[in-house]
Amino acid sequence: MTDFQLSLTMSDTALEAGLSLPLGDDLSGETGNPMDILGGEAGNLKRVFFNKIPCFWDPSPFAAIVELGLTKAIHLRYTDFIDFLRHASDLQTLRLVNIKFVGGVPQVVEDTVSLPHLTELVLAELTEPIGLGHLYASLETPACQILHVDLHPPVAVLRLAALPARAAPGVQKALAGGNGSILAFHRNTSTQSASWSSRDEGGVWQSEQPRFHISFRGTDVGLASLFSNFVKGLQMSAGDVGEIVADVVDSVSGAIDAAFGHGLDAIVPTLFSDSFEGLKVVEVRADAVDGYFQLLKEIMVPRESEDWRLKGLKTIRLSAIPEERLETIPHESARCCLEEFISHIHQKVTALSVTNRYLRMELRCPSLWRVPSRSRQ
Repeated sequence: MTDFQLSLTMSDTALEAGLSLPLGDDLSGETGNPMDILGGEAGNLKRVFFNKIPCFWDPSPFAAIVELGLTKAIHLRYTDFIDFLRHASDLQTLRLVNIKFVGGVPQVVEDTVSLPHLTELVLAELTEPIGLGHLYASLETPACQILHVDLHPPVAVLRLAALPARAAPGVQKALAGGNGSILAFHRNTSTQSASWSSRDEGGVWQSEQPRFHISFRGTDVGLASLFSNFVKGLQMSAGDVGEIVADVVDSVSGAIDAAFGHGLDAIVPTLFSDSFEGLKVVEVRADAVDGYFQLLKEIMVPRESEDWRLKGLKTIRLSAIPEERLETIPHESARCCLEEFISHIHQKVTALSVTNRYLRMELRCPSLWRVPSRSRQ
């Protein structure tokens, strides 16, 4: 018996012109009647893909499909979709990108939805929060091998104790190859983001190679700390997560002060001295302002403690932030010259076992560092 695939795509021109299709008004509005597809008869249909189709659709009659991809414009009633997933026991691939939930605000369901055969999960909110964080927290995907989530979850979802367990199967499989992962933090004057991704093997992804990318974005000043706790919680669920490259970009540079409603003279650190505690960080990458290394130094060795938190560290890569990129000059409390930073790190490293003494310091954009040549080694 032949399996069939349904694929519908609307051009950007047609989408801008507008069509008379049944749409819901908003998250709390009435939805009207769903668009009728195949008279509600799935038959041998196994794969459904909608791209830029501005319609309200009820997937319930199509619970026998194995692959579903919905991208942009399509509207779903959240409760209908949860019910669909409960009956879609054969679903192997689920991709939802910039869709819309209507007819009610999404909630994390108490009775989680199990998708035992799902091997690929993609959930992305690339423009605005749409409730995919609540959906993600409601799913169990024990067979997941390819995981990609890019979400704007509310703080209440980030604080869920069960959230790390949702990602554990995919993360565990991706890290089994021993290639390690990258934990990255970004911020600007209004938002910040944190992501964790598996590293590829040899610079090229194999199509079936297990992999994951988890990214959370938002405006809450505590997002970075919550994400660090998420990663640590996931390590408790998945076991040892191996070597991690921590890319803090400019999160501890002190160069963006007017963030999250604070005054220009306030430094708002998004990472703290315990952010990487318990994780095997082997490399730290950071963008820094020459002469202002205090916040970065405190991430590695807290002011109130002499403990060296990153005992597996092998490499520090520093990139200078050019003056034209600065939105504000860092506060005086962040002042610490590069020589002092290097000397401080050197003292701590030499106090460790011999296997950790060979810490490499790499300065990128060397022309932007005002430091004697003897310190550039």
